[in-house]
Amino acid sequence: MKRLPVCAAALFCAAALTGCVFARPQELGATPTPQPDAAPETLVTYDTPQDIDPYTGLARGEDYPLGHRGVAVMINNVRAAWPQSGLNSADLVYEIVTESGITRLMAVYRDYETMPVVGPIRSARDQHVQLMLPLQTLYAHIGTSNVAAQYLDLYKYTETKSIDGKYRNFYWIDTERRKTKGQEHCVYTDGPTFAAAVEQFGLQTTCSYEPPPVFDFVRYDQPARQLEGGEAAEVYLRFSGYADATFRYDAESGKYLKWQYDQPQTDAADGGAQYGADNVFVLFAKIDKYPDGVLAHVQFDQGAGLYFNGGRYERVRWIKEDPASPLRIVDNEGKEIDVKVNPGTSYIAVVADEQIENCRIDGLALEELFGE
Repeated sequence: MKRLPVCAAALFCAAALTGCVFARPQELGATPTPQPDAAPETLVTYDTPQDIDPYTGLARGEDYPLGHRGVAVMINNVRAAWPQSGLNSADLVYEIVTESGITRLMAVYRDYETMPVVGPIRSARDQHVQLMLPLQTLYAHIGTSNVAAQYLDLYKYTETKSIDGKYRNFYWIDTERRKTKGQEHCVYTDGPTFAAAVEQFGLQTTCSYEPPPVFDFVRYDQPARQLEGGEAAEVYLRFSGYADATFRYDAESGKYLKWQYDQPQTDAADGGAQYGADNVFVLFAKIDKYPDGVLAHVQFDQGAGLYFNGGRYERVRWIKEDPASPLRIVDNEGKEIDVKVNPGTSYIAVVADEQIENCRIDGLALEELFGE
């Protein structure tokens, strides 16, 4: 891969990388909450078990970055951006519609210094920001929508924990790939490059607490939980007329492998291996558009969902009370008891409610499965 360092301020024009949405701050509906950074200087872990990685529930390795933030990276997911890099090394991958039916990925890494090549990197959207905030990671992107920028300002991210490639360089251009693809599909970073930029620009890399677990994980040293809903060898979900996705369970690896655009989604940084995750969540939400009529507006509150692991599925619900609160996966009986999630990497899709009718488990519509 040939690299070409660039001046961040000159690389992209605003029209190419930012979505324009004219929302007043009060339209966000975001109420500032006490920030975790106000915690005591002594390192505390709250309810986080001392020996687990809060993003995966797996045992911490010897080089676990205790007291340091992870990073969430925005990744281009249009057809022309394939193959991407770095997905199989991510602890968490979120996928949501952004505009015109396309989806964007947000890959989260607990240790940014060990990130492989990751990209191609794209601009911020508020729906991803709202899922990133409770993780309290650093945030890497190139450009931003106006609403996303307002959230980053409101939660004091813009200067200290967010790095926008329009103004601060943390990436390179793959010049070989650039011969056949647009520049926006050729922007990458990796652990050493990102770590150097973080130090150069003085981002707030340390914190006085450990983030709580993303889910209520089954302990890694205990047997995995068998999901109660039934078998699920294949999962189909539809984001829009442009983008859908299929996951097929691979018993050998224990992962759900992903197909999109009628082809395997592969990771160039992992030798072209197909992307897969141990846990797959499909969460249904009300999605409409902001007043500009272009950008997707995800109404985070609560909704129905499906959890897949180990070739089986379970019906769940999800709750997210405000932009800074965690995304909770709870029981489907209305008791709001957190579901026990098996440890491992996770993929989380947020899909419009009206797409429920297009979701399939082993070829059967949900209505056929659940009789609703």
